[in-house]
Amino acid sequence: MNDLNGPESGSMDILYLLERLEEILSAGSRLPFTRRVLVDDDECFAIVDQIRLSLPAEIRQARKLTADRDTLLAETQGRAQQMLQAAELEARELARDHQITMQAEAQARDVLAQAQHQADQIRRDADDYAYRVLLDLDRRLDNLAAVVRNGLQSLHSSTDTAPSPNDAADDEYYRR
Repeated sequence: MNDLNGPESGSMDILYLLERLEEILSAGSRLPFTRRVLVDDDECFAIVDQIRLSLPAEIRQARKLTADRDTLLAETQGRAQQMLQAAELEARELARDHQITMQAEAQARDVLAQAQHQADQIRRDADDYAYRVLLDLDRRLDNLAAVVRNGLQSLHSSTDTAPSPNDAADDEYYRR
């Protein structure tokens, strides 16, 4: 069996594993006068098992990114609230004189607007980052599903026996 450790040891890279599965399927021996291919099913199943083991790590990473985003948003909102409270306290202390009061109110509005703008920007950046990571994960999962379907269809079409009535559900899966 070929070495399944790709570019990284420890955590399997799903894209590397998918490439290995494609290589195995492409390198299979063709049966003369047919479109059928003989492949080492043990090697294919070993790669599929490694993909299954790697998927939870990808999902954990996406969940961690979401949790990090939520933590960052909470910290930002806490900082904004502290800035608001500090601005309100400062405004009350400066309210003794009309001119000072007007300056304090203007400063409080500026601080509030700046804090809100900063919180909004951090929220947009965190959402954008999480969206890009989840979009990449979605793309990887779609690619993985397509490779697995192609592999299953290739293995299914390489058998010489006629399908049994129990294979009707499987045939429906391969037509997708």
